[in-house]
Amino acid sequence: MKKTISINIGGIIFHIEEDGFEKLKSYLDSVNAYFSSFDDSAEIIADIEARIAEIFLEKLADGRQTVNLEDVNDLIATMGTTSDFEATIESEPQEEPADQEEKESPKDEPDAASAGESKPKKLYRDSKRRILGGVASGMAHYFGIDPLWVRLLFVILFINLLFPGFSGATFLAYIILWIVLPPSDELEDDKKIKKLFRNTEDRVIGGVSSGIASYFGTDKSVIRLLFVLSIFLGGAGIILYIILWLITPEARTITEKMQMQGEPVTLSNIEDNVKKGLNVREGEESPLVKVLLFPFRLIALIINGLGKILGPALKFLVELIRIAFGVILVIIGFSMMLAFVSAILTIFGLTSWSHFMQMGSIPIELIQRSIDSWAILSIFLISFIPALAIALAGVSVIIKRAVTKAYVGWSLFGIWVFSLIFSAFAIPSFVAQFTSEEEIRSELTFPLTNGTPTLRLNELSEARHLDNVRLKLRGHADSTYSLLLSLESRGSSRDEAKQNASMVSYNVQQKADDFIFDSNVTFSDSAIYRFQNAYAVFYIPYGKEFKMDYELKEILINTLHTNGYSSRHLRQNNTWVFERTGLKCVTCNTGRSHLDDDEDDQRSSRPRAYEDRIDYPFENFDEIKVASLMDVEIIQGENWQVTLRGGDDELDDVYLNQIGDALEVKFREDNWKWWNDQGVEKISLLVTMPELEYLELTGACEGEVKGFTNKEMSFNLVGASKLYANVNPEELEINLMGASQMEVRGSSRYLEANVVGASKLQAHSLEAERAEVTAAGASTAEVFASGELDIEAVGVSKVKYRGTNNVSIREEGMSKVERD
Repeated sequence: MKKTISINIGGIIFHIEEDGFEKLKSYLDSVNAYFSSFDDSAEIIADIEARIAEIFLEKLADGRQTVNLEDVNDLIATMGTTSDFEATIESEPQEEPADQEEKESPKDEPDAASAGESKPKKLYRDSKRRILGGVASGMAHYFGIDPLWVRLLFVILFINLLFPGFSGATFLAYIILWIVLPPSDELEDDKKIKKLFRNTEDRVIGGVSSGIASYFGTDKSVIRLLFVLSIFLGGAGIILYIILWLITPEARTITEKMQMQGEPVTLSNIEDNVKKGLNVREGEESPLVKVLLFPFRLIALIINGLGKILGPALKFLVELIRIAFGVILVIIGFSMMLAFVSAILTIFGLTSWSHFMQMGSIPIELIQRSIDSWAILSIFLISFIPALAIALAGVSVIIKRAVTKAYVGWSLFGIWVFSLIFSAFAIPSFVAQFTSEEEIRSELTFPLTNGTPTLRLNELSEARHLDNVRLKLRGHADSTYSLLLSLESRGSSRDEAKQNASMVSYNVQQKADDFIFDSNVTFSDSAIYRFQNAYAVFYIPYGKEFKMDYELKEILINTLHTNGYSSRHLRQNNTWVFERTGLKCVTCNTGRSHLDDDEDDQRSSRPRAYEDRIDYPFENFDEIKVASLMDVEIIQGENWQVTLRGGDDELDDVYLNQIGDALEVKFREDNWKWWNDQGVEKISLLVTMPELEYLELTGACEGEVKGFTNKEMSFNLVGASKLYANVNPEELEINLMGASQMEVRGSSRYLEANVVGASKLQAHSLEAERAEVTAAGASTAEVFASGELDIEAVGVSKVKYRGTNNVSIREEGMSKVERD
């Protein structure tokens, strides 16, 4: 057994056999003696020892613990000895490269020979030198270039510096390469590959140009001129310079300066590099170049001075920004995880508050019975794992090191991919359960009484009820009251849809003279949610007077507007009657303007109708944009008139302004949601104008438009807005987004309708000659066309049409188009 000795080389402890130690000590003594006369000899010796330590570490990569004599001999053969070039110390610098080339050529021959016998290259991800996945460093190893250039290329393409629109493609390509390329931690770093460094010894600003010139072996003046010219060519070069300045390391040591030139780290090359540093030639730049670079050198001096003064503060600021960024990522990640965990625990009923929660207007207990648990779990994992990755990335940014092992990351990624694949099958299967629609119809009759009935709404607020009822009032010649009820639902087939419809009920009661209508359908204990809703038509004998509560407007459709009235007329406790010509208000004051403000709400259970009003002198506008929560009524008239009605405090919160041809109305602050939650009456906007070309309702507005005959007219509804329109334009454009609803009547030569999200368009009563309709998401549309009709349905949308047989239909996904 040989004796071993522990030595410190380059800051690393090595165990070396005694005979190897003696030879290494002799070698190091000769190197120290040779370079002791050079300036910065300590730095030179430190670089040599660092290179020796690097070579020894490569030798011990096979698992050995001890450096032997053979390893020392290989080291000396690689680095060279001082005696190899002592005879050329006094020779010309121009001759040294040739001499050195002759000396090193025998050593290079075996490498070339072995290269010829090497196996074909394979592309791997370099997990040893990775920054994000190791894709860039793996590609750099494959092509034999500095990884910095590949990383720079990805950064430039991602931020659209060269080719606009490549950001998404670059990101996708990187992710795909990350997935398909196998990782490897055995890719050796080629010491002969040139590496890009900033040459601060010959810098003007940051040493980038000089470093690039050294890398490519070109004149640094040319590189500098190219950066200067880029200032006048869009400034892309400035951004590139800043990026390189930030990501390119500075060549501080002799080893790094040699790597910048692409030279092997040997004693001979170290000596040559030192000598070159001591013989800097002047006059390499022309006078023109010096003049052009003078301002930049001046800027460099200023920057260097500021850097020395502000360096500590800037370093602290950078650290502060890094930590703040990490904290933001952690907060975002953990907030998302908390939200996802709370949601899935609530959905599965694992929390104490689950039975009191609702998703929108759908009770959680109904959701639990209606969904596939495995599909929800897979969706949870698809959402939770990226949130966890964001949080862990934030922690890594803060502590500047990875917080998880590679196998943990790959395991989570595998689970995420599996969940994604499972969801790709589970979600379409779940959506298929909503493709067919069916209804159950029934009829109820109620006896006629002598008193005047009042139609009231029974508000159901329990969590097991869902708000989805539509009520229409009509007159008939019978001597009894009659209710035609349709319970609608969806399913994977018509039979299943009919079975789902039977799981709900809708109640209408006659108490004395009055009729009580439930505000919602009621689900049975075993019901599942499949878009069930109730559609009721209540028939009242002709000539029989009746009253309606204001609350009834919540479920009332196609009753008031179609007969020339609005929900405002319900506030006065008016008496109504059906004649053969339609609905008539017996007690309404037909002689007064719709702007009169003497209405009174007789019901104490609702807030009193507002009596305050403001008239505005706006005129010469043909566009209206309304946001937040308002009742809007727009009618055609010869002059412009704008009136706002509401409580005095609420009117102060409303902002009206005319910009060009557009009137804008909104709340000064976004407090309308809180206002609506309190059950307070909406602000009413009443507008009279000669022509209306464009109307936009955003938020939860409700509106009515009547009497316009423009050449062109456009309606744009966003959010949960509702609109009734009776118009006759030549060309009509309708855009519904979110959960908007619109009913339109009248006529038009051309109709273009785009219904997106969960919106609904009722346009059967609009007689259009030609129509183009697009329905996407879970939207529904009803249209009429006498000539050409073009329909496109996407997602799970549904379109019903009437009129022409000249129909072009395009269906995608699980959408449905059918003749009504």
